[in-house]
Amino acid sequence: EAIVTDMKLQLQSLRDFQDLEREIAGLEAEAEEIPKALQMIEAEREAARAKQAGLEERREDLDRERVRREADIESERERMRKTQAKQIEIKTNKEYTALLQEIEGIKSAIDRLETEILEMMESSEEMAEDIRRGADRIRQEEIEARSRQEGKKEGLRRIEDRLSKLRGDHQRIERDIDPDWLSEYQRIKPVRGWAVAALNGNICTGCHQSLILQLVHEIKHGDAIKTCPNCSRILYIPEAEESPAESPRPAEPTKA
Repeated sequence: EAIVTDMKLQLQSLRDFQDLEREIAGLEAEAEEIPKALQMIEAEREAARAKQAGLEERREDLDRERVRREADIESERERMRKTQAKQIEIKTNKEYTALLQEIEGIKSAIDRLETEILEMMESSEEMAEDIRRGADRIRQEEIEARSRQEGKKEGLRRIEDRLSKLRGDHQRIERDIDPDWLSEYQRIKPVRGWAVAALNGNICTGCHQSLILQLVHEIKHGDAIKTCPNCSRILYIPEAEESPAESPRPAEPTKA
């Protein structure tokens, strides 16, 4: 394709080239965030599952401990039977008193174990209800999380489709730009962030410095592309100043 040589067309190509790069950069940054968002959603799901699993494990531990307490009660009852069987061997009041004290101790131990078992059963029932509610909540959260993930993936597909088109346009416009000005653009951009800036009156919107009126006049009426003497950005006149009948094109915010 023939390289565009007209100054205004060159400036327009440079502006369009920059607009495309700005949009591409924004979409690429947005695309980079989507995998992070997907990972965060998955991490939330894993945390919810882990919390539920932890609650289920604590209930299982509690139930195992209750079974051990029940076994302890059986052991105490067996000890009670053996202790009561000793009554026929009692010969003195002192031995009888000691035996009664032992029996009372066993009864107290059984009462304590039975109380603990009741408390454990109540706690287990409460935890079972929490587990049921948690399972319902997780099912709902899983549905919502999958929906969010699909939305993110669909958004990424749309961004990739848009990027494919923009990159094609970018390559097409790049071929229209004079190699010298393309080289100048690529030299300025890494230093200043963006290489093309509008004039606002006699102010460069890139560095916000005022320009001498002679340079402003040359930019408005000359036939050569000019750069800002302060920041080196390529300068252009917004359409509003060139043709008041047209709507203004907003100046690009750029690094000074």
